[in-house]
Amino acid sequence: MKVDIEEISSTKRALRIELPPQRLMEKLDTAYLHLAKKVRLPGFRPGKIPRDLLRSRFKDEARQEALRELIPESYSQALKEANLNPVSEPRLEEVVCEVGKPLSYRATFDVKPALQLSGYTGVELYKEKVEATDSEVDRALEHLRERAAEYVPMDGWPALQEDLLVMDYEGFAGGKPLKGVSGRNASILLGAHQFIPEFEAQLHGLKRGEIKEFSLEFPTDYGRRELAGKRVLFRVIVKEVKKKQIPPLDDDFARSVGGCADLLELKEKVKQDLLAHKEREQVGRLKGQLLEKLRAAHPFDPPESLVDAEVKAILDDLRRGVGGQRATPAQNEEEAMQTRARELAEKRVRNSLLLEAVAKQEQLVVSEEELNKEIESTAVALNQKPEAFRKLLQREERIETIRMQLLERKALDLLYERANVVDGVNLVTLA
Repeated sequence: MKVDIEEISSTKRALRIELPPQRLMEKLDTAYLHLAKKVRLPGFRPGKIPRDLLRSRFKDEARQEALRELIPESYSQALKEANLNPVSEPRLEEVVCEVGKPLSYRATFDVKPALQLSGYTGVELYKEKVEATDSEVDRALEHLRERAAEYVPMDGWPALQEDLLVMDYEGFAGGKPLKGVSGRNASILLGAHQFIPEFEAQLHGLKRGEIKEFSLEFPTDYGRRELAGKRVLFRVIVKEVKKKQIPPLDDDFARSVGGCADLLELKEKVKQDLLAHKEREQVGRLKGQLLEKLRAAHPFDPPESLVDAEVKAILDDLRRGVGGQRATPAQNEEEAMQTRARELAEKRVRNSLLLEAVAKQEQLVVSEEELNKEIESTAVALNQKPEAFRKLLQREERIETIRMQLLERKALDLLYERANVVDGVNLVTLA
């Protein structure tokens, strides 16, 4: 086998591969044997069709079968000989497949750029003073009170905004119950827009034990097509009206939610938690600043295939967000998403390749223990059993992806540890 390497760019290679005529003949012979067992022709028993007739009638099928085996075999062997690791599927061109002649083709693919980094330690980063103001502490305490709020049943109390109703309801059309338009012991928080506004409006002022019938017309753009624009009669039975009660901000509250001795200790704990959260956020910003400087110091074109794959992943996420309001984004939204996605994808791919280069130069590795710990913690976060989650990752061939993410994280942590972090504001804006 003859292999010639073409360096098209820093991230693109091509292999010109040529196989001797005998290799093609052997595969064609095997293909005709397979065809002889499968095809049916009038006047011939299975397996007894003359080879000349097979060649005249099924030469294209035999050629395709031979190529399906020869090209992957030879391409894989050529990659090993050339010591190349593609990051994309090959694009085949200039395929020459004729009996008695060498089989030849050209395979084009993307590769990672060969990066040799320098000056990545001691990078100057600028941090600001982190503090938690009294107003921020007060807001955090109010949030804790809201989370600790309870809904208490109230007899004889009319339902108002922000009250919680427990009710049975059923919808009718033409005197018959509508399938899927009913509920038993259903909870609805007035003002939370769980139902259409016209339905919620009918519930205001109702008390425990009251029964109310009312009709309303569903909006023409309602999500369930069988109800869109339809007038429905509802029958509602109120089982409970609950009022929201927020606990007072006192020592008892401090003991119940924070395990603190008194309110003063709870305030200090909340302040320290806010500071820790802000410091983590600042570390994240500083690491982003570090990557920005690393990209500026080492410009290169990322492989198109890696960028395209990242663009697709980002667009899928963005479209899911838009899809929550409208199934298909408008054209201007789509164009804006495409632009944002490509810019972000290029940054992400550059970051990944730069961190991979740092890890290689610093000889960083991810141990099996570290990998297992990451898989287990991710499984717990996703509320899955670690073993089942590992099997899922293995089926989807994502174990190495987790390993690479860990390796990149290690490289970024190392860069941050070796950075020169100083107080102040960076007045130089990087392009």
